[in-house]
Amino acid sequence: MRSYYSEADFYDYDPRTDIDPLCCCEFFDRNNERSHLLVTCCCCCCCFRSASATETIATNSKLTGSKLGAMLLTFQDRLRIPWRGGAKQITLDNVLTLVILIGTLLLTAVHSYLCLVIMLLLPLVLLYLKRLFGVIHPKTKFFTIWFFGSCVYLVALFELTVPLLEILPQENVGFVVLMTLAFLCLLKTKQRAVLNHLSTLPDVNGVECGKGSKEQIVLFSDRDDSDDGATDSDSGRLACQLCRKYVPPRAYHCKVCSSCVLRQDHHNVWLNCCIGKSNHRLYLAGCIFTLLALLVFANLALTAVCHPTPIFTLYGIIVMMPDDCTDIFFQYDIALCFTGSVYALIMATFVAIAILKQICFISFGLSFSEWRRGEHVKRRNCLWNWKAFCLGQ
Repeated sequence: MRSYYSEADFYDYDPRTDIDPLCCCEFFDRNNERSHLLVTCCCCCCCFRSASATETIATNSKLTGSKLGAMLLTFQDRLRIPWRGGAKQITLDNVLTLVILIGTLLLTAVHSYLCLVIMLLLPLVLLYLKRLFGVIHPKTKFFTIWFFGSCVYLVALFELTVPLLEILPQENVGFVVLMTLAFLCLLKTKQRAVLNHLSTLPDVNGVECGKGSKEQIVLFSDRDDSDDGATDSDSGRLACQLCRKYVPPRAYHCKVCSSCVLRQDHHNVWLNCCIGKSNHRLYLAGCIFTLLALLVFANLALTAVCHPTPIFTLYGIIVMMPDDCTDIFFQYDIALCFTGSVYALIMATFVAIAILKQICFISFGLSFSEWRRGEHVKRRNCLWNWKAFCLGQ
């Protein structure tokens, strides 16, 4: 029986490898005891539990300070959602992030001046929080919840608030398909991030280098990468200064993940994982699909609430652009669509910058980590670099 589930198990759980698997509504509480979300039974897995907990609460009518504290801890421990391999806990900071996100976006539709101030300050605040959390709490999930929560908010806003009579069915289907592809690519990017971690490599101080070997150890600070993996010394091996393990060329240690990452590009705070060899292509595809989905949302929502102007026709679909948006704040739901479109354009701007950076680095055969460290190694031409990237070499 497993008593602990890591973040990787949240995505990569395989019930075939678990001897005594948890059902979707079971979990291990703060006392490391197997418990259940439902007190009596669970309809999805047909497992029954006793009702002793409710009887105890009902019989003990007098609450003391210690009992009240225990009840609050129990409530926080049982605040979970059903998930394969066991129910996953919803922490209060995650809920607070969603409350701040939704409250901020709903507040922008109150007045035009308030919308202008919030939309101008929001990117600056997020950039400041990114730098602040990078110092005090690098492993925070604030930005991951903010990003995926924003995507879910925009989809719900599009399907519930945008006037569907103004949008063609194929336009609605196209937006949903793009957002679904973006979500799947980015989710798969996070799932495959653990494949980049080099945790099973031989130790520098282990048995393999303790038998009188004369092999030279080349640390990260002394190395000179190339495509064929050569180092400063013909007989040298690359070793990490922090985890003291032998590593292949172009591997870097991530202090947030506490592991060496194979061909690390950067640590993405919006996905809370490292982008490396195993998930770099999925990350780029997810960014492209996200950019297209945000642009489609902004165009369809603005042309639905503002006075549209036809621009051109593409495969029988008339592409329009908004012309006059002066009277949108007289109705709250219309203003909500407009502010959601502005927020989508702000997100699209940052995603487009990330895509342009990736295109430049891939064309030069560099990763962002190598460029930041000043390791500008020439790796053939642009076409060969893109071929190697697409083939995962």
